[in-house]
Amino acid sequence: MIDHDNLEEFSDPANYDMEDASDTGIAFYTALTQETGGPVLEIACGTGRVSIPIARLGFSVTGLDIVPAMIERACNKSVGLPMRWIVGDARTFDLSEQFQLIFLTGNAFQAFLTNADQGALLQRVYAHLHDKGLFAFETRNPIFPHSQPPKGLFVPLETNAEEQEWSPFIDTSGREVRVSRTSVYDHMTQIHHWTTYKRWHDGGEEHTKITRTALRYTFPQELTALLYYNGFSIERQYGDWDREPLTADSPSIISVCCKRG
Repeated sequence: MIDHDNLEEFSDPANYDMEDASDTGIAFYTALTQETGGPVLEIACGTGRVSIPIARLGFSVTGLDIVPAMIERACNKSVGLPMRWIVGDARTFDLSEQFQLIFLTGNAFQAFLTNADQGALLQRVYAHLHDKGLFAFETRNPIFPHSQPPKGLFVPLETNAEEQEWSPFIDTSGREVRVSRTSVYDHMTQIHHWTTYKRWHDGGEEHTKITRTALRYTFPQELTALLYYNGFSIERQYGDWDREPLTADSPSIISVCCKRG
């Protein structure tokens, strides 16, 4: 389906943090933590952008990620906090314990490209979720080219062979890095294949780093069925971080789920 490990964007954790220093999702998942209490598990936690602010409030948080370098940086950023960091595959991990809240953010759900991957993830979540706990995650709402463009960094499901400019960032060396992307959308697999080009100048020479990312898009009714058949009910669902109702033009599908009774 893809000829890479889908982890190329995460090979440089320090600059990953520089590229995305936003607070997107932090308030939402913090509020859920305050509702459920701990312990909390974040799957695909990256460098702890969301988990660390939650732990600073005194909650016990576990972060799990498949990339060792991301976990190493998360450890270095969270010294003295009530946190545990684990390198593991979200489809196969077994911690032999349960959590009041389990969440994925950063649209990490889209990295699970096949039905089997999605099912394996959800079964691991089910096994680790307390019977009265909540499971929450977001995924980009599939937007087709004829739709009203949503706000933010969301793009229609279409192929763009010509590079599209994205927001630049300043890397850890103080250099401006220009970012552009091309994309190919495969309607049969519902996967958007991105190629990202990062360019910067050093010593009078231009350097380019190329990474590839594949993102699975899951439609709202498809998502409801997927959750149902893996033992979950959707308790609440939103279209953005302001908790607006989900519509065809919403940028996100944000789902808060519980175990189906």
